[in-house]
Amino acid sequence: MQTHLYTTFVDLTNAFDTVNRDGLWKAMQKFGCSERFTHTVRQLHDGMLARVTDNGTVSEAFTVTNGGKQGCVLAPILFSLMFSAMLMDAYRDEQPGIRIAYRTDAHLLNSRRMQAPTRVSTTTVHDLLFADDCALNTVTEDMQRSMDLFATGCADFGLTINTAKTVVMPQPTPSAEYNSPKSMSTVLNSQTWKPLLIYESRFHATRESMTRLPNGSPKLVRPSAGCRPPCGIPMVCT
Repeated sequence: MQTHLYTTFVDLTNAFDTVNRDGLWKAMQKFGCSERFTHTVRQLHDGMLARVTDNGTVSEAFTVTNGGKQGCVLAPILFSLMFSAMLMDAYRDEQPGIRIAYRTDAHLLNSRRMQAPTRVSTTTVHDLLFADDCALNTVTEDMQRSMDLFATGCADFGLTINTAKTVVMPQPTPSAEYNSPKSMSTVLNSQTWKPLLIYESRFHATRESMTRLPNGSPKLVRPSAGCRPPCGIPMVCT
């Protein structure tokens, strides 16, 4: 690895509760779910009622029109569909990320084989998903732009970024000189860094954002391969 990499671990506020249901039904059909199956899932959510208990006092029942069902086995899958739709829409015109080379003929750890002119393919690794968390992988010059696109996508789909739990983890090159860790607020306010702007959003999924998704989109959600660090992980500036 000869490039300074950055991984932004993004946390969403009440992710399952903020899913826009109208957008979810459209996303399910975009990913190939039949109208009958979508209608069946919708029936499980329509007509939901809830009550609030405060100091022993129970409120009147009110209708729940947003979000998934807590504890339902379908909730993580439905959120993954919505989250994948958001990422596809947010990065439809730009694909920031990390370019990697790979082979599919074994000898994975033989670095000399990766330098061969044949049988070596390249791809871009950008977002790594795990449940309702996301890790965005970029190089220095793409980090700000990647977060701008992500924040815009969240605004279009009604998702809220938890800025207090969103952190950046640098991965310097092996030859880089070590510097003492700094807090994120110190690094982001440094003169040598452009501030990492993250906006909280509380909007609903727009019709335009859903129609931009191509028909026949992959029916399977991207594999989860992310790892979220503890809140408050320090940043290393080199």
